[in-house]
Amino acid sequence: MIFNTSNQMNKNFKIRVNMHILLNSWAIVFCLFISVASFAQTTAPAPIVAPVDKTYDFTTANGLKIIHRRVTANDVVSARVYFRGGSRNITEKNAGVETLMWEVAQLGTKNYTKSQINREKDRLGTVLSAGASFDFSVIASLCVRQHFDRTWKLLTDIALNPVFDESEVTLEKAKILNGLKQEGDDPENYVSSVSDQMLYASHPYKNRPFGTLATVEKLTAADLKAYHATQLMTSRMLVIIVGNISEEEVKRRIEESFGKLPKGDYKPAPPPNFEGADQPKFQLIDRTVPTNYIRATFAAPSIGSPDYPAMMVAQSILNQQFYYEVRVKRNLSYAPNIDLLTQSSNIGFISVSTPKPNEAIKVMFDQVDVVQKNLLRAEVLPEFISGFLTTYYRNLETNDSQAARLGEYELIAGDWRKALTWLDAVAKVNPEDLNRVANKYLRNFHFAVAGRAKDFDQNLFLSK
Repeated sequence: MIFNTSNQMNKNFKIRVNMHILLNSWAIVFCLFISVASFAQTTAPAPIVAPVDKTYDFTTANGLKIIHRRVTANDVVSARVYFRGGSRNITEKNAGVETLMWEVAQLGTKNYTKSQINREKDRLGTVLSAGASFDFSVIASLCVRQHFDRTWKLLTDIALNPVFDESEVTLEKAKILNGLKQEGDDPENYVSSVSDQMLYASHPYKNRPFGTLATVEKLTAADLKAYHATQLMTSRMLVIIVGNISEEEVKRRIEESFGKLPKGDYKPAPPPNFEGADQPKFQLIDRTVPTNYIRATFAAPSIGSPDYPAMMVAQSILNQQFYYEVRVKRNLSYAPNIDLLTQSSNIGFISVSTPKPNEAIKVMFDQVDVVQKNLLRAEVLPEFISGFLTTYYRNLETNDSQAARLGEYELIAGDWRKALTWLDAVAKVNPEDLNRVANKYLRNFHFAVAGRAKDFDQNLFLSK
């Protein structure tokens, strides 16, 4: 048995491990063992010592912080320029300005026309991208080492010198507005948006990074230029470079590109807690749909919280339980899910699409109850952690994913070094930790559902 249960009803309960994850992890270990053994049996004139990868940070004289991870195993270079604040920078009148601004910024600068940028990207095989989130916005590049010089010039010119041509603003606005107009067409996406906003109602996150129809429609090229000027101060910015680039080259590039920017006086402050997160909520989107769509948000620990590692392990266990109990055993849904986001004011969510919403939610609540009321057997926990870490490592295989992870920890957790010690914290999670975080966070769900009202027992949905 894997839970130490407190009553007879739960004595026969067992968590079924997602075996393919564990088998994959053992396969990886086996392959590594064979590779090492084969290498040890190969004669060579002298041992080969690979260069040691290094992660460090430095701050320029004008206040810009840079995190550089030297990765020597490949020739891919990821560079990211972050701008702090996200939803705390905007208002209900200009929501969407950062998203629109960085999209248009990629379409022409003082030194490169739109056509030149596109030709250069195609010639170099470089990827340029941008995005805005609730906590920050970012422009990024991905290239091979030999083209880093040209790519860096493109990236930094987009950051510093966009022209915001009126015709390009009009075109990009039309794309964003078209997406916003279709927001309610997909019931699954719509319940996601509604359930988020139920928790964000009295929080800075209510100002969505991608805006609304009303706010985006009013934005002009002049608005983008004025807003862009407020972002160019090093106290708002963070640069991350991951790849086989020397420390000397990184420092030279940073000084050339950003050395003359003002420091400014931006001081990041932690966001407030969610109001109303201590009471369950239910909102029905009454419509005829082929299946019912359900999503519920809950306040969750952020990545800098001591509770985050235990909550991630609990989430992994519940995902396996939802899969077995809801999909495999009862065939109530194809994809029941629980997940956590990575935000300063963080949320988690459970979701399911099903023709039998009351039955599905009852089963999911039952699995939450088991984790809340019982202790996982200590000898079983390492198996779950092993499977969880296999997935975690797999998601950090690329230089770009490593750069993104360093950025999240620096901007949200306050220190990129926590990304390097987080796995140690996961390894220390014990059954009592799982029980504690499950009871602390897995409650007061904010449900948004799409379907016919008669199919939902509202009292059930508000019971946890």
